[in-house]
Amino acid sequence: MPDFMAANFIILSRRWPHLAQKIEKAADTLPPFSLVEKGVQTLLVDGIHLTSAYDRNKEAQLQADQIPLQSPQAWVYGMALGDVPRILLSRKDLNDLTVVIMNCAVAALSLFFFDHSDWLDDPRINLVTASPTDCLHKPFTTAPGCLQLAEDQAGRLRDLVCLDLATRFIRKRHQADNPHLQKRLSDNSGYVTQDPSIDGLLASYRNNTVVVAGAGPSLSDHYYWMKDHKPGPIIAVDAALKPLMKAGIVPDIVVTIDGHANVYDLFFADVDLTLLKQSALVYFPAVQTETLMQWPGRRFVAYSSAPLYTDLAARQPRQHLFSSGSVIHPAVDLATRLDAKNIILTGADFSFPGGQSHVSGCTQARPKQGNRWVLNGSGERVPTIPNMCAYLRDLETFLASKSEIIFFNASPRGADIMHTTLLTELP
Repeated sequence: MPDFMAANFIILSRRWPHLAQKIEKAADTLPPFSLVEKGVQTLLVDGIHLTSAYDRNKEAQLQADQIPLQSPQAWVYGMALGDVPRILLSRKDLNDLTVVIMNCAVAALSLFFFDHSDWLDDPRINLVTASPTDCLHKPFTTAPGCLQLAEDQAGRLRDLVCLDLATRFIRKRHQADNPHLQKRLSDNSGYVTQDPSIDGLLASYRNNTVVVAGAGPSLSDHYYWMKDHKPGPIIAVDAALKPLMKAGIVPDIVVTIDGHANVYDLFFADVDLTLLKQSALVYFPAVQTETLMQWPGRRFVAYSSAPLYTDLAARQPRQHLFSSGSVIHPAVDLATRLDAKNIILTGADFSFPGGQSHVSGCTQARPKQGNRWVLNGSGERVPTIPNMCAYLRDLETFLASKSEIIFFNASPRGADIMHTTLLTELP
């Protein structure tokens, strides 16, 4: 059995002594692993191949090709077996290469079984470990196996990498020439012309504290104080409407944006809408027409920055709300427009606490699925799926831009949300 640890650690200890200590400590608790060889040698760690077992060089070249040839610097997320750094370092124009270790225990295994001394000793290399506060640097490439094996402190960075890689594919779903969405815009054109922008709504609900009700499982933990000790106006996402109403809570504002789903059938059809005469509806123009037809109170139209609304916004200007796929995004943005000093996020779980996707009573509630995870407010892993991770990370980026507001996360059961404080008592 090969043992390259000593040779690799001589370089690590000389160049990055603190990092060498972290990897050495991580070697005390290794995940299940095996050395496998089909066409070439690789490591199987916790059921994940660190690289191709058939053609490591070809796979590494595909990853290295994500970095422009003339780029003077680059980042590689995941060390794997060192194949990608080697290829990139062969470029004469590259002056600075940062390799980010996503799991120290996985790195320890790789350093034991494979010789990394050549690229580790290159002066252009900077070797670091992932941190929960890391930003995503570009241009970058990655070792996919290392993303799947990310340790707790690398979870957020893993999500940022995956989100960036998926973004161009996600945007295809919201192209301006989507025939289904174009029909929705046509069907709703009369309402959009008639309904005002959110400007007219803001003065009605200004308050020091605003509650945003998402539809995550932890929403039900807060029914009592939302109903009997209401700290401020409640802005509910559409999926939370039915469970809130069943609990006797009438939200002040409901936000609905989804142009792909029939949200009226899902979230509004079984609700006694007459109870919402004093409530406002904020919507994006591509929503199901029945929602606008049946709403008994005031309606307000807003746009996102999606290309779908570019021409419409030029013809009929309205306020824009931040949106990156989840209805909780514009709901939170709307809350920031109410001059609130404190915004409380309830049911903003972005995960499956208790094994469920949504609060009980929500039409979309499903049992847990997938093998992705995020850390909850207690530092424990809770299961989630990639799109929830993406919504979470985009929300965190938005919250970072609103430093003048204090954001509270009402429950530790769901995902830990950066730039929020865990709510212990009502502000």
